[in-house]
Amino acid sequence: MADFNHLQNLLDSEAKSLHVPGAAVGVLFDGEEHVLTTGVTSVDAPTPVTGDTLFQIGSTTKTVTGTAIMHLVEQGKLDLDGRVRQYLPGFQLSDERAAEELTIRHLLTHTGGFLGDIDDCDTWDTGALAAAIDIYDQLPQLFPPGTLASYSNAGFRLLGRIIEVVCGEPYENAISRIVLTPLGMNSSFFFPWDATTRPHAVGHIVREDGPQVSHTWGLFRDGMAEGGLASSVRDQLRYAAFHLGKNGEDPVGAATRELMQTEHVQVGAPWTGIGLPWLLDEQAGVRLVTHGGNISNLQLSTFVLAPEHGFAVTTLTNSAPGKALGALVTDWCLEHLLGAKPQPVRLTLREPTPEYAGSYDAGQWTFEVDEKLTARFVLRPELVAAGVEGMPDMPLALIEGGDYVTLAPNPQRAVGRFLRDDAGEITFLHLGGRAARRVR
Repeated sequence: MADFNHLQNLLDSEAKSLHVPGAAVGVLFDGEEHVLTTGVTSVDAPTPVTGDTLFQIGSTTKTVTGTAIMHLVEQGKLDLDGRVRQYLPGFQLSDERAAEELTIRHLLTHTGGFLGDIDDCDTWDTGALAAAIDIYDQLPQLFPPGTLASYSNAGFRLLGRIIEVVCGEPYENAISRIVLTPLGMNSSFFFPWDATTRPHAVGHIVREDGPQVSHTWGLFRDGMAEGGLASSVRDQLRYAAFHLGKNGEDPVGAATRELMQTEHVQVGAPWTGIGLPWLLDEQAGVRLVTHGGNISNLQLSTFVLAPEHGFAVTTLTNSAPGKALGALVTDWCLEHLLGAKPQPVRLTLREPTPEYAGSYDAGQWTFEVDEKLTARFVLRPELVAAGVEGMPDMPLALIEGGDYVTLAPNPQRAVGRFLRDDAGEITFLHLGGRAARRVR
């Protein structure tokens, strides 16, 4: 029998050390749910985090969108390999051939090929998604559809709009009807006016003198399909139990759940592959079906399934170091509950050459890579002015034998790679699952 007191002690100590004001952890193991919490929802108005506290889960919402899409596929209302224009006849991209070839599967697997990180529209109008995709003809087409996986928020906005059109109702209504209500996820909401009238966490910026409340919600309505759900850790366990096949066949059946968790696209790094739209990985021989989320570096979450073991763990947090906290919690669970202790690996590195230095444009930010291979994360000025938090410099190192890169301070696994064209020239930095185009 695992001693969850050890996990509670880890959660308490590491949250304090990392400056995470509050966190909630949910574990599903041996058919039992375990909920652990630490800290407060806000340093300005400290209320203890509970299992019912709402956190913004960010991009784990993409799997909820994907579940609704696959429900519509099961119902015969969508074809997984149907072209987007079959459902949105007037849809345009900057590349006409790409617009003609783009399919539902491309969007679910992040292989649409167009720029994936785009600006929000600051509106809560019901027409927000329709307005957002009306400007997709202005997005650079980086690759032909199906060529390469590059993490795409824009692709999931498009999926959200397809759900609206096929269902004849707003995205949020469709998701509630198809996914949230059948699963009993009664503490999951899209709109801030629903979340803020219930116990909820707020995001924090971590400064030298500690965490400070950030007075922003994070996303507007056009971003709901890519990352807009606020949920409690108890609701996240209900969602995990469904995808592990433990509570019924609605909204999708067992065969569809298995299909969603199967590799459809190879990535290279940082995941082993992409499902529909789960991100796939493994640790010490245990297959992992994962996602996670990041709302403006203010609220971060992790979500990990081990389907063959009927296991799940999710960590919800309210500051940027919550990503590190979630990784520590996940590793503890995999080691102590499943016996999947991470094996120490030290990759062989090689010295960089000047050809890698340059500017790599990801849309909302640029990676400025110097000759030592330190990547500086530079947000666009208007995002800085809006109070969006940037990321610290990322010291990278080249792995011997190719163009893959790892984190220099901890060279245990590849996190990305440089991509070359047919002439051998470096054209993209594919980092954290995103392809940033070289512009200098």
